[in-house]
Amino acid sequence: MRSSADGDALRVRVEEVLAISGLGADALSIIDNIVRHETTAPPFAPPIVRELFADPLAAADAAAFFERSVPGALQQLVEEISTPLTRNDGPPILILDLLEPYLAELAAAQHRLRSAVKDGAIDPAPILRKLEGVLPLTAEMDPVARAVDPAAIERANNLFLAATARFIRVLRATAGRIEFPDRPLRFDSPVGVVSIGTAGDDRHGPDAAVIVDPGGNDVYERAPATGGAISIIVDLAGDDHYIGSDLAMLGFSAIVDFSGNDRYEMQGPGLGAAIAGASILIDFAGDDTYEAGVFGEGAAAFGIGALVDLRGNDTYRIASGGQGLGMIGGIGLLWDRAGNDAYFARGFPDLYDRGGGISMAQGAGLGHRTRYGGGIGILRDDGGDDRYEAEMFAQGVGYFYGAGLLWDRGGDDRYRAVRYAQGNGVHEAVGILRDDSGDDRYTLSFGVGQGMGLDLSVGMLFDGAGDDQYESRILAQGAATANGLGILIDAGGADRWSMAAGGKGWGEAERLRGLPSLGILLYDPARAVFEREGKTVAAPSETAALHGSAADAPVAQEVMAAPRCPASAASSQGDGPPLDEALRKLEGGFIEGTADPGLFAGVRRQLAAQLRASIATLSPNDFDVVHSLGEALRCTLFVADAGEAQTLWNEIERALAQEPATPYAGTFVFALRARPAQAAQMERILDLLDAHPRCGLRASALSLLSTGAMTAAARVQTALRSSCWRLQAQALAVLKSLGRAPQDVTSLPSFLRSTR
Repeated sequence: MRSSADGDALRVRVEEVLAISGLGADALSIIDNIVRHETTAPPFAPPIVRELFADPLAAADAAAFFERSVPGALQQLVEEISTPLTRNDGPPILILDLLEPYLAELAAAQHRLRSAVKDGAIDPAPILRKLEGVLPLTAEMDPVARAVDPAAIERANNLFLAATARFIRVLRATAGRIEFPDRPLRFDSPVGVVSIGTAGDDRHGPDAAVIVDPGGNDVYERAPATGGAISIIVDLAGDDHYIGSDLAMLGFSAIVDFSGNDRYEMQGPGLGAAIAGASILIDFAGDDTYEAGVFGEGAAAFGIGALVDLRGNDTYRIASGGQGLGMIGGIGLLWDRAGNDAYFARGFPDLYDRGGGISMAQGAGLGHRTRYGGGIGILRDDGGDDRYEAEMFAQGVGYFYGAGLLWDRGGDDRYRAVRYAQGNGVHEAVGILRDDSGDDRYTLSFGVGQGMGLDLSVGMLFDGAGDDQYESRILAQGAATANGLGILIDAGGADRWSMAAGGKGWGEAERLRGLPSLGILLYDPARAVFEREGKTVAAPSETAALHGSAADAPVAQEVMAAPRCPASAASSQGDGPPLDEALRKLEGGFIEGTADPGLFAGVRRQLAAQLRASIATLSPNDFDVVHSLGEALRCTLFVADAGEAQTLWNEIERALAQEPATPYAGTFVFALRARPAQAAQMERILDLLDAHPRCGLRASALSLLSTGAMTAAARVQTALRSSCWRLQAQALAVLKSLGRAPQDVTSLPSFLRSTR
């Protein structure tokens, strides 16, 4: 991404802040270094995520992010139609003559779309059922991911967008000269039924592929466009009402409404919502209301979904999953050009009861952890005093190789959410909130946001001007954990910063994996007030706190907490649930220390008796199951008698010998840290782990060197010469535990040299 002069000035200032803490600019590359040495990006991950890992300060350039992410044809169209229409005199022209070339172009795009899917079909039923309550998960999206050709989908979508843009231009150029039939007209075309309405109040059903209506207060019944279908409405005037659900799933959908105070009320997904296709909604004018269920108002997977409103004071409401949501391979955009607008997103229930529902809205990029990368979600508002309300995962949030941007370009705005919001990246993702000007207020009722990076993620909140207020309780306002980067930049104004007593924030960050996280808060100290529980406190220094200065945080081997294993329980020898099902049920209990003893007893019996055969039945891409497997195997080994333990160690060694790059190697290391094998066998296991392609796995294995009297020095000194910082950090920790000094520190990054 390009750096502007402002970007260069920001970079200089951040590097000065890092230098105060004894760090070099290389500290900004921690995420990039870790992920480059771990694995390739997951399928469908947008390249911009990895690029921002490598250059996280570029996330402040919302204009570059937007230009890079949104199709150029759509950007150009919106800019064109945002300019006032000049009068164009000429002879009358029939609407049928204007439609003819558009229908031909639609037919060509439709053919391309249908041929972009293997076997020519995607079953919409399971996805539509899921969307009645929550967003579709891996089980529903796997068949789509296997079926689509992303490049072919993009080509078909571009044809559709270009054809629709040309038709809109023609309609604007001939405004006032278009002649419609005296009566309603319906006829067949290559893309389906075409319906021409009247200047009166018409009601249009969902069966027509293309509807053009000259005016009146009309009602439009919508239905999903599937199997390559086309569903297009062009309404030239009137206060109109849109109902139903108009998701495009392997289809094309469009609503173009030229004027009026309109109501868009979807009982299900829709309003610029697409899966393996394209859907756009363009409203030129009026004070409009938009309502949708789950997945809408600019939401997409494997395609593009866009809602563009040019003028008016508008209200947007959604159940969850939208207002700029990009899921797997998707670009979701909500773009409001003017007006005092209000955005409301509820959320579906949270399994972990964290104080709110899962919104995934208002600029959100969502991936399926460990399996598919996310998409790009953007909410852009170009002016007005706006209100944004959501619950969790919202307002510029990214999750697992997703990128989310909320970009407000002016006005006195109000942002309110619960947690994971307002510029928050979660689990290898990017989340950005940028507000260019105005006196704004940012409120998180819990925290984890407002420029917060969680677990190898970039979270940024950039406020360009105004007297602003920031309220949160914990892990916010330039904070980070687990090698994330959280940065809050306030470019000026009399600002007020509020945090709970003892709540981490204001540039604090927690180390992990032997490496720093970076929390950076940049503000005008002359006019800032900081409060805890309503009481004024001293302002934090303008530094990257790193949970204490770098000099106070020497590299040390991280201590693993003791396993929270269920109490022993008798287990019948009969068949229990399948292993993956049992592990899924146990996961929450392992986290909370309340795992069901009887269920665990059955899992323990399977793992102890036939470890390799048991894990062969699992999917290594199912994050929840693999996470639970790690806890279950660790507890199984921890409580095993001597004979069972030796059997498990032997099975682990054989599994690694059989497949050195096994995806379960991390699970084995996790268990061995709770109870390592005897020295000679551990040496053999470590030799096998050294062949694993993931640096993080090799680093975790290196931690096992301090558990016995082994010949560790040579192995550790070799690790110090690696380009992988995580391995270097672990090597330093092991040397420290052995009472040895590193032989060569020239290859170490600044933050490891300063803490060695």
